[in-house]
Amino acid sequence: MAAVGHEVVLTSEPAIASDSSGSTVLGFVSALPENVLSDRIASMLFSVEANGDGIAKRAPYGLAKVEAKLRELGIDAVIASPYELHKVIGERTRVVGIYTMDGMGYSYGSGITYWIVRLAGIPYVGLPFIARSFRYVVRSANLSRFRRNFRIVVGGPAAWQITDSGMQDELGIDHVFEGEFERDGPAFFRSLLSGEPVPRRFYARPADVESVPTIVTPSNGGIVEVTRGCGRGCAFCTPNMSGMIRSFPFDGHIDREIILNLDRGGADNINLHSEEYFRYGASGIDPRPEKVLELTRRAYALVKSRGRDKTISTDFTTAAVVVQAPQLVRSVGEYINEGGRRTFIEMGIETGSPTLIERYMRGKALPYRPVEYPEVVERAIGILNDSGWIVVGTMILNFPGETDDDIIADLELLDRLKGLRVVTFPLPLIPVAAFRRRGFTALDDILEDPLRREFVLRALHKAFDDLSEGVRMVAAGVRNPLKRAGIIAAGLVLLSLVRRRYAAQLGSLAIPRPVYSNPGQRVGVSVPSPRRATTRVFRARDGPH
Repeated sequence: MAAVGHEVVLTSEPAIASDSSGSTVLGFVSALPENVLSDRIASMLFSVEANGDGIAKRAPYGLAKVEAKLRELGIDAVIASPYELHKVIGERTRVVGIYTMDGMGYSYGSGITYWIVRLAGIPYVGLPFIARSFRYVVRSANLSRFRRNFRIVVGGPAAWQITDSGMQDELGIDHVFEGEFERDGPAFFRSLLSGEPVPRRFYARPADVESVPTIVTPSNGGIVEVTRGCGRGCAFCTPNMSGMIRSFPFDGHIDREIILNLDRGGADNINLHSEEYFRYGASGIDPRPEKVLELTRRAYALVKSRGRDKTISTDFTTAAVVVQAPQLVRSVGEYINEGGRRTFIEMGIETGSPTLIERYMRGKALPYRPVEYPEVVERAIGILNDSGWIVVGTMILNFPGETDDDIIADLELLDRLKGLRVVTFPLPLIPVAAFRRRGFTALDDILEDPLRREFVLRALHKAFDDLSEGVRMVAAGVRNPLKRAGIIAAGLVLLSLVRRRYAAQLGSLAIPRPVYSNPGQRVGVSVPSPRRATTRVFRARDGPH
């Protein structure tokens, strides 16, 4: 097939194309720079399993949705290993679509990793592997001997990075596709395939449930999407752009994807993906417990029919819905965390400041008031801990208008969370959603501010305290026992090193905490420059309103 090729070849940056040796959580390691994670080591961690013809056996979930929609329309579309594009691209190929999660290294994950490395006293040299791997696959497509025949389209959650960095031409990318695929994507691709003119930057609208197909290629990590969007309206969050929460039916949709991932994908765990799992079936902010429990029980029964060792999990929640429906959370936990099992669940804490909650994310606290939000967070984490979850609680710095009082509120919330199992990850604000045209956060500037530096240090020290057990949880899915043992050993050593260095810095802080003047709002971005232990300023260009 290599000489002929497929009409549409889909692929992604290798860091995302890989299932991370069986542990998708391990994928966060891809944000490390090249002096910490060399290409040689990364190629072992992020290999991609493919058939002899270069077709991937599993794929990132979003890319699998694109493939399914194109094939539903009768288009010859396949997902290829980024390492074997030469086997799949041929004379018939008209489009090469590349899915990216962090192609330029500007994401939350890359930002926090930069802080982790720099605060541990480790030089930060070069780009994160995930960004290097994106450039690798784009370069591979551009070097194809059939390049004159096809257009390169980049899409996915980080497509905005290509547009806003001004790097589209330099990287040799013909088109950037932003937004959900199922509604407007088919017409866009039909125009490409027929040779009609299409915009170099395309912005798609949210899709309705009926237009979303079931995947035909198993997903990395056994991911099965059960809802899309959330409707809480946070100004900084792209799921907000999708509108109110939409739930997919179990019969004929969720069940089909579960079976595909178990039977063809070889998944041991099915991740019931949602921006807010405990609101499955909801038509507004309030949860419908009967719908969530029905989904959980049916998914559990279906997975267990394929083996008693098979499990289910979910990935996201908000604090408000947990406090609103604690018995629902406990009941779901009996299925997901049965037998004393522990799993991670992510909760966007975002801030401990009621002022910032009121200004940028009032919906996140509903049905509670912004002033009650810190207590809601504390109670929610306790409920989740009691039901077997370790919470990954993200908190964002550098909101426009953020003051020292807001950071002090963050520090006070950290104090409240000391006795709870929560991995408190501080994140730099990135310019998506309502902040699309406001530039980026300057990572080094934040660390130079004493109060913000203290918050980042305290949050990371707390995070790594609660990750000691988490290293084994992260590595549990790694199929190769030798690789699993090596990852656990290396992880524990690194955690111990980082915690000691953070503790030493925290020990030197003045007690009681001094009063700091407000440094004012900084705009700009820190993006690591290749082969230098410094950062450069990156400014966003105008994007859509």
